[in-house]
Formats: sequence, structure tokens, C-alpha cells
Amino acid sequence: MKILDNQYAKNFDFIMFFTVILISVIGIINLYGSLSANHKDFLDPYVIKQIIWFIIAFFIMFLMISIDYNTLIESAYYIYGFILIFITVVLLKGRITHGASRWISLGMFSFQPSELMKIGLIFALVKYFTSYENKKGYSIKGLIIPFIIILLPALLIAKEPDLGTALIVLFIGFIMIFLAGIKKSSMTILTGIALVVGPLLWFRLKSYQKSRILIFLHPAKDYLGAGYNIIQSEIAVGAGRFFGNGFGNGSQSTLDFLPAKHTDFIFSTFMQQFGFFGGLVLISLYFIVIIKGFKIVYRAKKLQGFLLGGGALGIITFHAVINMFMTVGLLPVVGVPLPFFSYGGTSLVVDMSAAAILLNISMRRYKFQS
Repeated sequence: MKILDNQYAKNFDFIMFFTVILISVIGIINLYGSLSANHKDFLDPYVIKQIIWFIIAFFIMFLMISIDYNTLIESAYYIYGFILIFITVVLLKGRITHGASRWISLGMFSFQPSELMKIGLIFALVKYFTSYENKKGYSIKGLIIPFIIILLPALLIAKEPDLGTALIVLFIGFIMIFLAGIKKSSMTILTGIALVVGPLLWFRLKSYQKSRILIFLHPAKDYLGAGYNIIQSEIAVGAGRFFGNGFGNGSQSTLDFLPAKHTDFIFSTFMQQFGFFGGLVLISLYFIVIIKGFKIVYRAKKLQGFLLGGGALGIITFHAVINMFMTVGLLPVVGVPLPFFSYGGTSLVVDMSAAAILLNISMRRYKFQS
């Protein structure tokens, strides 16, 4: 395959590739260490499923690296439309968990189409902006189609309800618009609209969503209710001190005090086991991935590579920053997974696909020139 050819291999970013794999492997090990004290079994369904998903995600990653990203962009609207259909199916017949319909079940496995939309969205926007390139910057009129591409899935995802993923989709979409170029007058108008519409959205939020925001400011006011999760997360982080309590000895997770310890608060379980030092090492690994990704985007010569890489890097960066800030109480709890690390097959596939996009662009030796 071309990925193995010398001309491609010499431009392949092996450091970024192996860093992503290392984070994923550490995530599986940490998942095992976070299991309840009376269920310490490496054959636990959580661990086995995550290993299987890792193998699937790795295969998809290898496939996406092997195919020229320009070929993938040609099929962008089909990818986007296919995922949009799945999101609609979820609203009609999806599996309901904790009052939300977000998953489609396939036997013992399930997947979350809203996560896949993050990848579908950047491909669709790259397809549009490269088909209707405007070097002088887009006006509001020129952004009508991109707004539709962004808002349609975001509104459907918010209706599931999954506000966290809907906001990520919006953020990624607007980052793509910014990278494509927007006139200053249009930016001013959009900022004004956001300042007006933003506060009005408060009245459209569900009661538990409002509670999360209010509790973020004062978690102790409802420490046995809405503030319980974040308080337990902060206890886990603080209890780890500098070197941690040791592998498998995170009391908040092994004794089941910390909810969503495998997903939203996986960083907290890691910090309690390995402490500030371990957290610093993990953050450094993410820093390597993000810096490498930034260099790839900056050096991309083709507009397609620049926009696609920017969107892929946005997915990884938003996930990492929001999750870590959320678990230490610097952001409200919105249910965003930690890239390559949190338990969950769909999110792992999406994050490794985003990394594959960056590696794909890097491998083809393009350098961006404005």
C-alpha cells in the first residue's frame, strides 16, 4: 500500500502516531484500574469492549491514512447525509438511556451517530468551502449554506438531548468558518447575534441543564444532588496528591463514589491513581499531539488540507480541554469524552479518525501558503 512506500513513509509523523496509540493503551490500563474493588477482572466487559473498539478504531485509522484525503472529500456530502440519517433514526427509534436517546444498538455493541457527525461535518464544510472558494472572505449571504450544514445536525443532537455534543458541533463548525475566511463586517454581525441570542437560549434549556450551569458556580449548594458529580471528581483529583494512590487504588472509582468514572470523569480516576505527576505526563502527551497537529495544519499547502486538518485538530483539542477543565471544576459538566482515553467506542473511532486525517495530510507533504 502507498502508506508503506518510502516517499510516503518518510513524511509520516511517527511521533504523533505512536503518541496517540500510547494514550489509548494507557486509557485501557487506567480503565482496568478504575474497576470496582469487587470486580477487578481484566476480562470485565468494559475492558474487553474497549479493547475490541480500539482494534476497530485502529483499523479505521489505518484505512483513512491509506486513502488520499482529497478522495474522501469528494464523498463528503454522502458521508454527511448518511450520518444525518442515523441521527434522525436515533430520535425516532434510538436506545433511551438516562432519559436521552443517543445510541443505536447492534447486539452487544452500540454506537452514537452524533459523535460521528463531528467528522462528517468537517468533511462537508471542506467540500463546500473548496467548491466555492472566496479569497476575500465570506459574507453572511455566502455563509447561508454552511450555517445550514452546521445548525441542522446541532439542533437534532440538542433534541436527543445532548447539549455537550451539540455545542462541540457548533464550535467545530464556526472554527471551520473562521479558517475559511470571513469578512470583518460579517464577524461583527455574527458576534452581535450571538450576544443577543445566547442569553435567550437559557430559557430553552431543560431544568437539569440549567442546574449543571448553576451548580458549576456553587457545587456545594447541592452536594448530594446536581453538585455531587463535580465534588466527587474534585475529591478524586485532590486525593491523588503528587504521585497518586497507586494503580487500582483510586477510592472514588473503585468504591463507586464517582459517577461516569469510565467516561466523563476518566481523567479524575487517572489523577487519583497516578497523582499530579501522572496527570502532567498525560497532559504532555496530549500537548505533543496538539502541537504536532498544529504544525501539520500550518504547513498544509492545499486549502483542502488546511481546512480539514484544522477541523480535525479542533475535535481533539476541544475534547481534551473541555474534559480536563470539566473534571477539575473549571467548566460545567457537559458530557464530553477525553480523546483516545475515555471508555466508549464511537468517541474512540472519531478521535482516531481525526488523528488519521492529520497524519494523512502530513504524509502527503503539502505546505500551506496564504
